[in-house]
Amino acid sequence: MKFVARHDGVDYQIDVERHGSGYRVRIDDRSMLADMVEAGPYVRSLRLEDGTQISLVHHRDGNAHEISMMNAAVRLELIDPLAMRRKRSDDAAGGGGTMKALMPGRIVRILVNKGDTVRKGAGLLILEAMKMENEIQATTDGVVEELFVTQGQTVEAGAELISVTATLSS
Repeated sequence: MKFVARHDGVDYQIDVERHGSGYRVRIDDRSMLADMVEAGPYVRSLRLEDGTQISLVHHRDGNAHEISMMNAAVRLELIDPLAMRRKRSDDAAGGGGTMKALMPGRIVRILVNKGDTVRKGAGLLILEAMKMENEIQATTDGVVEELFVTQGQTVEAGAELISVTATLSS
């Protein structure tokens, strides 16, 4: 999964890929193995490949992230180019259509049924990817036309998840 981290006006290319039970993280030309687990709502425990373990506090507001650890705080903007591309695609299509998985994962919960009327921003299903639960939300007011997945199913990146037909607001 590729990201761009912007800190003090400088962009850093970040690539995160699964590696055993953890992740290989590349930041520009540097690479490391790491594993992170949630230790509370904002507290994370980060373990590096040399065995170093670091506790950090993470606050997020949209793309803005504040990370505090070892008496230092860093503020950065984390940009997911795939999410930006999906948003542009959703905007161009009026927000309806078939939502697809942006990364491999497992369907943890399905929050709607076929035929349900949903509002823009309503949770449709929960996809667990990279040890994080991601709520897939409706991009427009509409009706759930089709569910392509079941609870517990694993999906690949690009797999169709759910179809919502946009409704016209009066």
